[in-house]
Formats: sequence, C-alpha cells, structure tokens
Amino acid sequence: MSPDGRRIAAQEPWDRKLLGESETAGTTVWDTATGEILARFDDGMYDAVAWHPHDELLATATTSVVHISRPDGEVLWTLSGHRASTRWRSFDIKDLALHPDGHQLASLSTDGTVRLWFLDGGTCTPSPVLRVRSGRPSSLAYTEDGSRIAVAVDGAGPQLWDPSSGERAETFDDCGREAMGIALDGQGRFVLGIGEEGRLQVVGQDGTCSPGTSTRITVPEFIATAPDGRIAVSGGKSRSLELWDADLTESSYIDLPEFIPDIGAPGELGRTAWGPDGTLYAVARWWGVIAWDGQGWRPFELP
Repeated sequence: MSPDGRRIAAQEPWDRKLLGESETAGTTVWDTATGEILARFDDGMYDAVAWHPHDELLATATTSVVHISRPDGEVLWTLSGHRASTRWRSFDIKDLALHPDGHQLASLSTDGTVRLWFLDGGTCTPSPVLRVRSGRPSSLAYTEDGSRIAVAVDGAGPQLWDPSSGERAETFDDCGREAMGIALDGQGRFVLGIGEEGRLQVVGQDGTCSPGTSTRITVPEFIATAPDGRIAVSGGKSRSLELWDADLTESSYIDLPEFIPDIGAPGELGRTAWGPDGTLYAVARWWGVIAWDGQGWRPFELP
C-alpha cells in the first residue's frame, strides 16, 4: 500500500504468463479507488514488495535480487548479495521493509541473512548484514522509532537486531519458536504468527510474550494491522481470512466466494494490507488484488 493509500502494488509469478493469460509476470500497480491498473512491469519480481514511506519509490524482490524503482517501472538500483538458488537448495527473499524515515531498506532471505541498504542523497549503498542463525527467517518489521528490526525466525523464534550496528539486541524467550509472521501493531508492540498449532502472540514493549491465542489460520505467515488496531491474518494457502480486534479477544472468519462468473475461482489468499480508510486489500492467486469493505469483496482489474 502506498503511503497515501491511493495505490497498491502486488506481484504475480510466471503461472498466468506461461498459460497465456497475462502478457506480463512481475509487479503490477493499481488505483485503489477504481481498481484499474496503473502500471505493469514485466520484471519477473514475485517474492516481496514495499513502498517507500516518503519518496516515490517501490522496492521489489525475487529470489536473490532487489529492485528499487519508480512507480512507472524505471529501475534506479539493482541490489544483489543474497545467495542465489542452486541445484540442491533454493533461496528466496521473503520480505522487505523500509525504515520509518526511509533512509534504510531491509531485505530478508531464506539464506539466513537480512541485508541492509542505505538510501540517501540519491544513492544506495550496502550496510551491515544481519546473520540470522539456527532457523529460517520468514518476516521482519522495524520498530516505530526505527531503532530495532524484529525478525521472525521459523525454528528459532523472534529476534531483535540493531540496524545501525548489525548486532543482535535480544531474543524473546517466552515466544514460540515457529515464528512465521510479524507486524507492528501501532502501540509499540509486535504481533507474531506462530506456526505451532496456529497461534498469535503479542510481544509487549518490555519484550515479554503473551501466552498466545489460537487462530484458525494454521500457517499465520501474513499479518497486517489496521490504523484502528484491527489485525488481519492469512497464509498457508488458505482461502479464508481471519480478522481480530486490537486486543486479540474477538475474531471473525471471512471466506472468499467459491466462484464468480467470468472471473473464476480466487485461489488461495496471500499478503494483505490496510488502507488509511480501513479498507482491507488482499492478494488472491487467480484474482489478483481484491478489496474488503466490511460487507463483501471487490475484485480489481486483472493483469
């Protein structure tokens, strides 16, 4: 979601292009008001996407490469350094995050690293590499003041890192080790998606974890928090979405329609994002971007 809420970007893999159903594979940008496509990049990017909080820049990633582009598709920088897949092992850049002041980009890969990049004065330069060990990093988020990066590590639990020095700050010993997703909740806390039995946990400002709340999303890898504190949870190839209040005390379960004439079946849900007005946007595999207004789903134009 762009900072002003007027545009949203998502990525489609090669499937539809190989099937002849799309002319491009990669990043697409939509107008959130009309659902119309504003730009399509045949860039092959399909792993992660993030908007710059202040400038007209879009960060996109695939396997081991990150692009920093303008919203019209002009690539300003190509960032490499993450390990590329081999015949015996595959790696992917799973998540991207930008520092709240926009001067640093973090890219997280299943190669066990979080690479940091400084964006300043029209330049982009590498900075410390966070070497996450004993697990598979899956998601990350900056704290509100940007002084820490929280990393969800599947197999090792969540960790806090100092983005200036690249040093490990602390671990959260009371949190589940199968940490899949993580998001800042707007109150200085983190919401964690734990793969063990499908749970959500809140990490307080003092670093303590709540006991956890069960979620019907068995692989809660995508977590998004709304301006009013509501929490959207998806993942694990589920065709449903779970919405929680800010205190994780009440939830509702939202299914996608099974089939819409001329559009077909939606496929599983992916990442979600909230607009400033409280509209929830989600990526459905075969529908592209869809919007939930509290009453029903609105499909956007397909690439």
